[in-house]
Amino acid sequence: MRKRDRTEVVLNYLEARREEMIDFACQLIATPSINPPGDERAVTGVILAKMKELGLGVAEVVGKIPERPNIIYRQRGKRGSPRLILNGHTDTKPVGEEDRRLWKTDPLKPTIVDGKLYGLGSTDMKGGIAAMVYATAALHSLAGSLGGDLLLILVANEEARGEFGASWVVKSCDIQADFCLVAEPGGVKEEFENLPLCARGSLLFKAKVYGTQMHSSISDLSPSVNASVKMAWVLWRMARDLILHYEPHPYYPKGPTINLGDFVKGGLHYGVYPGYAEFGSDIRLLPGMTCERVKKDLEEFIDRLRREDPELKVELEIEGCTEQKALRGDEPFVKMLQEASERVLGRRLPLGGFPAFTDAYWFHSYAGIPTIPAFGPGLLTLAHRPNEYVSTEGIVQASKIYALAALDYLE
Repeated sequence: MRKRDRTEVVLNYLEARREEMIDFACQLIATPSINPPGDERAVTGVILAKMKELGLGVAEVVGKIPERPNIIYRQRGKRGSPRLILNGHTDTKPVGEEDRRLWKTDPLKPTIVDGKLYGLGSTDMKGGIAAMVYATAALHSLAGSLGGDLLLILVANEEARGEFGASWVVKSCDIQADFCLVAEPGGVKEEFENLPLCARGSLLFKAKVYGTQMHSSISDLSPSVNASVKMAWVLWRMARDLILHYEPHPYYPKGPTINLGDFVKGGLHYGVYPGYAEFGSDIRLLPGMTCERVKKDLEEFIDRLRREDPELKVELEIEGCTEQKALRGDEPFVKMLQEASERVLGRRLPLGGFPAFTDAYWFHSYAGIPTIPAFGPGLLTLAHRPNEYVSTEGIVQASKIYALAALDYLE
């Protein structure tokens, strides 16, 4: 079969199944996979049932513990090379009791209004999973005429740093591939805004401040240090004066983001003078920034505060740090994805950078598989917030783009 004919077979397959593809996305949303607490067994069952219905055969289900299953499906080509991974995660963030009141629809009841599919995880990233599963099925319909292998890897636990998901998979399973695409929602202002070659890494730190715990009625009669007040001062000084050293990056003109006070804790209760307080923060690192340099900047800043205030007893605790690699931009699959996007969307996508952390870290920076960190339907600005939605057309468009680019690459 000629390439042009194979292209038409793939596009016709997906266009004919657009309604059932959207219905599959709805099934995924209606199946809770909230993390924490974290249990993806039910949604994994929905995916496996759909794959069987589409004739994809048996997938391997692996996991560190039974409650956190990961799907690895391999569609073998005639040569076995090149090898392409399509990756996504099956878990979602929690709704949150305060946020639930702000939802206009039931977050676990998929609702379509004006071409927008509302529901928890719709954009992050059950719409993307539906698109990948159907793109895989479209390529399977070519009956083994491709040369390379396609791997569909759907993982648990991305929303909690991947200990049971991508991290475990790349460390514990024999995952070998030449390229990977993560179908996270890549748009900020519009769907399919650009084709990101890199994502931000992240450094998580906690500032722990110590004071004098005692009966609060005698704070004016006994030497005392209020840990909550000292903590507030450290937080304020960081917000005002912390400077990080880094090289500018063309895809991140505003530099790294310093997100102070992601959480704040202090004191025990009324009547108890606060003897301990803490705040946690995250810094989103640009490609090229190192954990060592950022740690040094933080330590030097904290030392400066200690010199200014001899009463200040503060410890800095680094709770995690990841550095992200960037693609060069001249990789064949990048060009193929641009060409497929132009055919489906009618416009050629510029190259860019993704603002957040994704499982690309585990495939690219850890396992050495070049990875596009986020290219999927939906908007990042709608993730983790009330009234999350993904456009139904975006799901179908994503499936066509994945299938066309994979078709070119695997040939």
